[in-house]
Amino acid sequence: MKLFSKYRLLPSLGAAIAIAVLFGACGSDSPQRESRLILGTTSTITIHDRRVPSGIFDRVFDRVAQIEALMSSNQANYDDTEILRINRSAGGEPVAVSADTFRVIEAGIRYSEATGGAFDISVGPLVNLWGIGTPRENVPSEEEIAAVLPLIDYRRIELDHDRRTVYLPQPGMALDVGGIAKGYAVEEAARLLSESGVEHAVLDFGGDIYTVGMRRDGDLWRIGLQNPESGRGSIIGILDSSNNAVVTSGAYERFFIEDGERYHHLFDISTGRPARNNLTSVTAIAEDAMLADVFSTAGYVLGLEEGLQIFAQTPEVEAVFVTEDRRVYATAGIQPVFRLTDDNYRMQRIDSQIGE
Repeated sequence: MKLFSKYRLLPSLGAAIAIAVLFGACGSDSPQRESRLILGTTSTITIHDRRVPSGIFDRVFDRVAQIEALMSSNQANYDDTEILRINRSAGGEPVAVSADTFRVIEAGIRYSEATGGAFDISVGPLVNLWGIGTPRENVPSEEEIAAVLPLIDYRRIELDHDRRTVYLPQPGMALDVGGIAKGYAVEEAARLLSESGVEHAVLDFGGDIYTVGMRRDGDLWRIGLQNPESGRGSIIGILDSSNNAVVTSGAYERFFIEDGERYHHLFDISTGRPARNNLTSVTAIAEDAMLADVFSTAGYVLGLEEGLQIFAQTPEVEAVFVTEDRRVYATAGIQPVFRLTDDNYRMQRIDSQIGE
């Protein structure tokens, strides 16, 4: 059984509409807060220290902007990034990349393996085909889907550690690091804050949240998990948190509707279509923000039973699963610090799904 110490666990990282930080009273001094439009969302850093290092907001946001400029796949905003260069060179030559990009891709391959491909960093061809969240969003034909599926296989990505190069061996292959790079950016932001002496802070990058230290009054940060059926501001439960990331994935985050059917952005690689199951959200909690980023996606794609199994096999990450019929499953390590606040939802025993 995994169990986090009360004073070691409790964080958050996820989608903009999935998580809220419940600050409450943290002391007599007002916190310093700054927001920027970055990573395709509104990103906010709130520092509760009495003394805030000069220029810290600029330093942190500049670092995040650097990561985005290296790893974005958004051709509308960037003419050239290292990820775009890798994708354009597929079937051609290896591409030399920065230490940042290499680290994220290497972690992406490792986590793709750990999730059995439920998360696959080479999903770019499918993301591009559907175009969800862009002016090109559409429902592709079965023939179009069948044509791109053979291009998706993280095991074919070739890394050269000595030369620090990345190579995609077949034309049309493409990386998409959107499901892990935000976690890396959050980690780097939290690292810079801590190294600058900041002891009490919360990062909210479009709902991807990281809590630095504890509140100034010595209590844990309180993170509200949004009700998937309601608008922003309505929560179903609260996580207590310190020095952790919490990421939530759900079908309600990013989607479009065509002919009365909703199509979301969390793809099942086995079908090439948005994952279909009885989940409304999966929240992953870990000290490693990249791990939380990946496992929230993988948990949702796999569904309740298989999703709970991969969390059971990975002691570094915990989870809260919410189903369409308002059942809530929390893994063992998170149970002491998670509480439901909405009487319309019911906690369930995990062993009823995966056995003892």
